[in-house]
Amino acid sequence: MTRAELHAFWKKRMSEFETSELTGTQWCASQEIPLSQFRYWRRKLRSTRDAASSTRPSWMVVDLAGQEKTDVLFIYLGSAKVELHAGFDPDLLADVVRVLRSF
Repeated sequence: MTRAELHAFWKKRMSEFETSELTGTQWCASQEIPLSQFRYWRRKLRSTRDAASSTRPSWMVVDLAGQEKTDVLFIYLGSAKVELHAGFDPDLLADVVRVLRSF
């Protein structure tokens, strides 16, 4: 099996696991797969996916025309709402966004 085939094989298996509603341990037992192998591929596929998504930045257009000037900015990320005030800590914001993106 080539690397690409192996990658595709495990990607399909992870998809099957995610729809199974079983824990990783239960799913591995039912598939007779070593838990260590499952964890390896889960981590590998997740890091590949994260690397691919981090190379494609997506920007949102913000139109402030006609808006009242304020010292508060609201950012909506899915169901999360982040409120920023003048003088916010950009490092803290970066940490918050990283955590929210992992969900």
